[in-house]
Amino acid sequence: MAVANALAYGPGAGTLETMGGAVAEVLAAEVLQQLYDPTDIRSTITRLPWTSQGSDTMSVTQDAIPGAFTAPGQNTTLAASAYTTTHFDITVAAWRRAYAIDDLIPVAGGAIDIDRMVANLMEGVALTMTDQIAAVFPTFTTVAGTALVPLSVDDIYDGMFALTSQLNTGKATLVLHPIQYNDFISSLRSETGAAQFLPATAVQLGQYGVGYRGAWMNLDIFVSDSVGVNGAGSYQGGLYTPGAIAYSMANVAGMGVHVPAANMLVNAGDLIVELDRTAADGITSAFATMFMGVSIAENARGVEVLSTATP
Repeated sequence: MAVANALAYGPGAGTLETMGGAVAEVLAAEVLQQLYDPTDIRSTITRLPWTSQGSDTMSVTQDAIPGAFTAPGQNTTLAASAYTTTHFDITVAAWRRAYAIDDLIPVAGGAIDIDRMVANLMEGVALTMTDQIAAVFPTFTTVAGTALVPLSVDDIYDGMFALTSQLNTGKATLVLHPIQYNDFISSLRSETGAAQFLPATAVQLGQYGVGYRGAWMNLDIFVSDSVGVNGAGSYQGGLYTPGAIAYSMANVAGMGVHVPAANMLVNAGDLIVELDRTAADGITSAFATMFMGVSIAENARGVEVLSTATP
């Protein structure tokens, strides 16, 4: 005789009582990673040790530019020039994130635990840094590309020409939004002349995805969704040489005097993760804190790369 509603897991037929202990579904032991952009571009900018005393702002001195000598002639008094320096400021602020987990999760055998939450918080440091680095690209005075127009190879050349005109040298970094990179690759496919025969061009044409995409024309190319969009609907990428952008991270270990030792999950100097237990609500939380600041160090070392945000 056929069994009616054998796979019905609701009240009545098909419940635990009537199905010999069967349940609708169980959790897999494996936890898979969802798709996200882990790009970390901290290595492309300058890290400065945090030495400020009694302030959240550190002033960084930039040395005077060397000058060519003059020949004043014999018996002529040479007038001394003022040794003129400049500076920029880095201001650190507290950046925090927290996750909470209900007591039922471990009791019921859930796949997520406090260790996984802490690891997730630690990975967020790089994401925060990339967000804040990309946020300064629009403050570069020089702009390559055109608002609401797809990015082209010519736009990248314009940015390189601008860096040369501003006396930059050495390898530069190019950070683009995925849509900008797609437009760049589309333009590169139709590029003619010497560039089409370069091995690096063939490598770029075979690239996709986020993160480091290789080198082309002495540019290290990164693709990141941290690149912002302006109010007019254009992405604001960045092209810059070493020394254009600087950051600093204050040592948060000093916070340790405020955190009970039993609550300290991670004390990594740049990052603290502490445990918070709210017994009344049956909630366990992990709070991560870092103090960080990013600033333009020298505007002439960078170019904003502007292009449409429409795919």
